[in-house]
Amino acid sequence: MKRIILCAALLVGCVTFANAWTISSETVSTVQITDNDYKEVALADLSQVVQNAVKELAGEDYDVKKVEFNAEKEFTKVTFLKTEDNTEKVVILNKEGKEVKE
Repeated sequence: MKRIILCAALLVGCVTFANAWTISSETVSTVQITDNDYKEVALADLSQVVQNAVKELAGEDYDVKKVEFNAEKEFTKVTFLKTEDNTEKVVILNKEGKEVKE
């Protein structure tokens, strides 16, 4: 009888821990999704240096899918779409057209 009660208590504890873990990881994901200071712009609205960097990065393998600009940091986020298999690549450039890690 003691073993049955101990097993039930252990099972309840494991289920409670698993539920708490799921709730905390969902909260973190929500914060990351909503943090976006970039506004969509046209490539032609950017400086010539950044336009040239984007064209060089795209080459013949990628198409420019979306261009976004963060005025506060003066960063440009470019989403490229690979023409072969439709995979995406995101690159962040500073105002000199150099790639940065944010």
